Amino acid sequence: MGDAPEMIVVEPSAAPALIESIRQGAVVETQGPVSAMGRLDCKTPSMLALADLARDADRFITLSEEDAAKGAAAVAAAGLASTPSGAAGIAALLAGGLGIGPDARVLTILSEGPEDV
Repeated sequence: MGDAPEMIVVEPSAAPALIESIRQGAVVETQGPVSAMGRLDCKTPSMLALADLARDADRFITLSEEDAAKGAAAVAAAGLASTPSGAAGIAALLAGGLGIGPDARVLTILSEGPEDV
């Protein structure tokens, strides 16, 4: 059957509110510059979301702005327009360091279409 599924939560390094709250065991307000991952740029996590993710997520990681841009560019090159926050899961895979082997089956959600210009 293989290994059990793992849920990895991705957020901007400019807004590490989830990962810091998990580390502290309580809601933490973080500071940082505005991130291009706009919909993930939350400096204070929702208490409800944090409770669910603390229970269900296996790992929390942060992405640099450069990594997020590479993820958005990769999905655009594949013909799927999105935003840096929408392509954050792909960006995390491309950035490496997740310990995912070549035989892994990965589900990532492209959560946004292109932004209106």
